[in-house]
Amino acid sequence: MTLFRHEPPGRLSPLQTLLEKRHSGAVVAVALTVVALVLLAGAFIFGLGWLGSWRLIGFPSSLPPFLDFHPVLLNAARCGADPNGIYPYVPCAYATNAFNYPPVWLLLGKLGLTTDDTNWLAVAIEISAAAMLVYLLRGYSVRAGLIALPLILSPSIALAFERANIDLVEFVLVGLAAIALARRGRSAAALSFVLLAVAVVAKFLAVFCCAIALKLTRRTILLAVALGLFTAAYLYSLAPVLPYIRSITPVSPFVSYGYPIIFDRIELLYGPRFGWNVAGLTQSWVPLACVLAVLLLSAVWAFAVYRSRRDVYRISDGQSGIAFIFGVSIFLGTFLLLGTSFTYRLIFLLLALPQLFDWIETPGATNRASARLSYVILACGVVSLWLKFHPEKTLHINQMTDWMLFAIFTMLFVLNLLRALPRSFTGAVGLKPASA
Repeated sequence: MTLFRHEPPGRLSPLQTLLEKRHSGAVVAVALTVVALVLLAGAFIFGLGWLGSWRLIGFPSSLPPFLDFHPVLLNAARCGADPNGIYPYVPCAYATNAFNYPPVWLLLGKLGLTTDDTNWLAVAIEISAAAMLVYLLRGYSVRAGLIALPLILSPSIALAFERANIDLVEFVLVGLAAIALARRGRSAAALSFVLLAVAVVAKFLAVFCCAIALKLTRRTILLAVALGLFTAAYLYSLAPVLPYIRSITPVSPFVSYGYPIIFDRIELLYGPRFGWNVAGLTQSWVPLACVLAVLLLSAVWAFAVYRSRRDVYRISDGQSGIAFIFGVSIFLGTFLLLGTSFTYRLIFLLLALPQLFDWIETPGATNRASARLSYVILACGVVSLWLKFHPEKTLHINQMTDWMLFAIFTMLFVLNLLRALPRSFTGAVGLKPASA
């Protein structure tokens, strides 16, 4: 039994007919609207306030409302009113250890924005992020929309919206860049670069989208090089503030993901509990050795698939494939290079959903392996997104699924890079597929 009937025999039942209708975007839109209406009703009709309305959907909220966006406007207003405040506002915001975002956000104070504008601006950002999700997931079956909901409505994604974290802005910009790059022409590629550059200015993460170069086309390589050079120049211009940002940015194993976390928990939680002598494990050579081992195994896996000449796990050249590369590259980059990241950043994994549904809904026996791997990725995503809160109750299985996603996504990137290499090159270095 499969979740998707690629070639349904005979007549479909009314339920099957409904599930196969191409209304996934409507499913996502309705679900998000229902959640929003429950929150609004709780706050304004039943008088439960901010905390009480979020408890209606089982989420532990915090004050003030939109906790992550509130200090952005608080510091922006303060620095904007400072007669001595000059971009990048080191004395005003960073030297006080009160702000850990790129200084461009402090320019909002020059527009006269204050904490009084937090609510409407945060809601505008969140509506844009929700609209991006609906747009990217449109055109698939109702069944696909239902499968997407456990990820979209997970506590990790709810955290991003409850706090109005500026990762939502980054998510929208990266999604728009993927949509633009899928269009033909130089102007579309230029627009994609501009959107990614703005995303880098907003929160740096979009630099990982340089992974689009694995497609090895002229436009993707030029985009990756241009984005890399722009990021380097931008980071150089922020040399006075980068040490402050890094020093006050929280690094925590709680409600987070990142390769060191499982070792931290073994050292500080499970070691003492089970009497293991693992002091110093997190800072030892073991975490890095495990990362290198997974990278090697993923590369071997990719090479084995490549040598088999099976046409599976192919990342599309279109919008779904570009969004997949952008979202997955941000996950891989933050998992490996940022130590730990709060779980709301896993929202970028949602950019991978269109490609997964392409693999699942494409008919034919040759695509069954891609569909099966998609189900594995979706299952790992659900575990990761749902079990980041109180992970000790589930033995930190969410961290293990993060490592599984790390291995699978690395394999997919290496495999598609091998396929993009010129045949003359792969043959010269002995990488030609077995039966070629």
